[in-house]
Amino acid sequence: MPKTEASSDLQQQAIEWILRLDSATCTPEERQAFREWLAQGEDRQRIYRQLADKWRKLDRFKGGDFPVRRQALSYRVPRKRMRRFTELALAACLLLGLGLGTFSEQGWYGHRSHYETERGGRRTVQLADGSRLELSGNTELNLRVNRWRRSVELVKGEAFFSVAHNPQQPFEVKAGNGTIVDIGTQFDVKVQNRQVAVAVVDGAVKVETKGSREINANQVLGYDSQGNFQDSPDSPANLTAWLRGQLVFENRRLDDVLSELERFHDTRLTLADPSLAKLKVSGTFHIGNLDGALNIIVMTLPVNIQRPAPGQALLVRR
Repeated sequence: MPKTEASSDLQQQAIEWILRLDSATCTPEERQAFREWLAQGEDRQRIYRQLADKWRKLDRFKGGDFPVRRQALSYRVPRKRMRRFTELALAACLLLGLGLGTFSEQGWYGHRSHYETERGGRRTVQLADGSRLELSGNTELNLRVNRWRRSVELVKGEAFFSVAHNPQQPFEVKAGNGTIVDIGTQFDVKVQNRQVAVAVVDGAVKVETKGSREINANQVLGYDSQGNFQDSPDSPANLTAWLRGQLVFENRRLDDVLSELERFHDTRLTLADPSLAKLKVSGTFHIGNLDGALNIIVMTLPVNIQRPAPGQALLVRR
């Protein structure tokens, strides 16, 4: 088995490349040498990306003045070596003095990530603590993990959370005008039309908005944009059907159904007559079969489907 380079050696090499590439005197030959160095292994690429990301996050410190930096720059150095020494001192202060662990998931600042999926897409995010996030189609969320807290901001869409419970590092999801706090559980959160629905499959969560409620396994709770709680007729099984490739609706408004279908298909679904929005839909649809879903809607409701342009479907009263 070929011998691999030590992580510490690769970190030092990556720091050197970050400084060299950031220099105004970096030559095309040096940039080509960097690309060749980077292409020699996935470990190099991973470590370089991690440190380069930390370097960008520390931009606001680079012109600052703090004790470690002053001490590093206090030594007498020949003028021709001053610029290089200053760069290395700065790197030592920022990447080593502040600590590479500062931006790890157990550091005081922690680690920030942004995830999103396209219409019809799906993505799984595995956290180091064993927690797992399943993102549905047309979903966007921000994640921050540090020593004291694991926090998700669900900007739009839907996600299913399987959380490794840790009272010393609480897990919370901010969605709409509320926060869902894990109490050791599996739960689904959906943001749609400024409404939020929370479905607990296992365990329990606390939902905090204008008030606070705890919901347990096999329970669903919603709240609106003002933070008012709303009991939901849906079941956790129906709300999490997307994990099984299905969408299940029971007496749901037509406009809500179309909005849900749009998350999984690159087709714009609109109503010619706004009064059609209140029509109710019930049925089980396969996520990957939009035409089948629309055919069921046509057979059960007084509507027809028109195709005015590619990627568009218009529902008109029959």
